[in-house]
Amino acid sequence: MRTAQKLLMLFTVVLALAGCTTLRTASDYDKNVDLGGYKTYNFYDKGIARVKLNNLDKRRLMAAVESEMNAKGFTKSDRPDLLVNLVVVAREKTDVYGPAYYGGWGWGWGGWRGGWGGWGSNYVNQYIEGTIIIDFLDPAKKILFWHGQGSGFNLDNFNKREQRLYTGVKEILAQYPPNVTAAK
Repeated sequence: MRTAQKLLMLFTVVLALAGCTTLRTASDYDKNVDLGGYKTYNFYDKGIARVKLNNLDKRRLMAAVESEMNAKGFTKSDRPDLLVNLVVVAREKTDVYGPAYYGGWGWGWGGWRGGWGGWGSNYVNQYIEGTIIIDFLDPAKKILFWHGQGSGFNLDNFNKREQRLYTGVKEILAQYPPNVTAAK
């Protein structure tokens, strides 16, 4: 019986943690800009210099953006139509789960069971949560015309980090170009 309670508690914690790994994305754009006129891109150097990631993750993030931009039909150029600005914002996050009740009266393995229940202990998870921001700038007009972001990225988790960066960038850039017909 105690093993079943421990497994149930472990399953609850894993389920709660799995729900916290979802990236929440959003985007906005200038409705007065013709988005179809942009064909080439490059990175905004001043913005890249300020990205608060280690150089390994900075290169991974840029490679993920390049991969998605190329998949969307853009070409990287020294004289681009648009500049990609990257920003990473980090903050400390604490999640507390529990306490969970276990035991008590009711049906169990082998029929009706009765006995004392109890409360499990709290589970605390502290980590650095990041928000990845991708902005598209028009260098000729000197304007921001598209803004996308994904928040909820666990910067302390090194498990499959490169894959998660690629997935995050893909989810953010999936919102470009925006569905203009639905917005009208």
